[in-house]
Amino acid sequence: MRDRVGRLAVLLAIVAISSLAGGCDRFLAGRADRLAPYAQYYAPPAGGRAPLVILASGCGGLVGPNGPNRVMNNYAEAAARAGAYAIIVDSFQPRGIDRAAAIRSVCTGIRLGGSTRAGDIVAGGELARRHWGDRFTGVILAGWSHGGWAVMQVLTAGPRTKLIGDLRVDVPQAAQKPDAVVLYYPYCGALNDAMRNPKWAFKGPLLLVTAELDTIGPAKKCLPLLTRAMGDASGIRNVDFPGMTHAFDEETQSPGSKFVYNRAVAAQSEKVFSDFIAQQVARLH
Repeated sequence: MRDRVGRLAVLLAIVAISSLAGGCDRFLAGRADRLAPYAQYYAPPAGGRAPLVILASGCGGLVGPNGPNRVMNNYAEAAARAGAYAIIVDSFQPRGIDRAAAIRSVCTGIRLGGSTRAGDIVAGGELARRHWGDRFTGVILAGWSHGGWAVMQVLTAGPRTKLIGDLRVDVPQAAQKPDAVVLYYPYCGALNDAMRNPKWAFKGPLLLVTAELDTIGPAKKCLPLLTRAMGDASGIRNVDFPGMTHAFDEETQSPGSKFVYNRAVAAQSEKVFSDFIAQQVARLH
């Protein structure tokens, strides 16, 4: 009996410790700690004070079937060349989600929704502050597809909320009130809280990049949603690439995918992105 009680006490202690550890990332410092090993940092050549770009990838993550999926690296490098700091926030590897699991469960909406990743974006701002200190002249949020959904969840939650997804934020963070936003073919479907007619505090500037043949984040679906959320379209610039599919700029595609990578258009897209970031660097310096 005594041995049974002792084993039960040990089991309860393990459960309590596991619960506490699992709950640590519900607060900003703990979430940042969890994401830290996989964050990637890019600095502008000149250093000094400049805006920060926080990048959130699509649902396939940052690792492809044959190595790194470099689409986010390409844009982060473009941001740095344009004079900004950039951090790529990985929501997948810290949670043990490989590409196969991401395609199977994240891309289908079964797990790791935009609200949870919105908390990761806010924690990315804390990671950048830890890495570079307080040298940022502004914050730019940039999200691709599922990551665009996550950015929109940040904007829907607003600058004063203390709960972003399952993340508790007791002191408002700079990422909650961004100075500019970039959305690449974002998911604008029913799971996106922006569909519920919120009015954002954010009014622009916003760069929306879409693809003519996309069915997930086409301009005809996302542009009216963004216009409603922001009050009007004056702060929105939409660049729609004709003949392109969703994820046209992502070289790493899954077998059987209907998405088609186009190297030339991807280069054009990176130029559009870089020019927008350079404009924000000049505006916010």
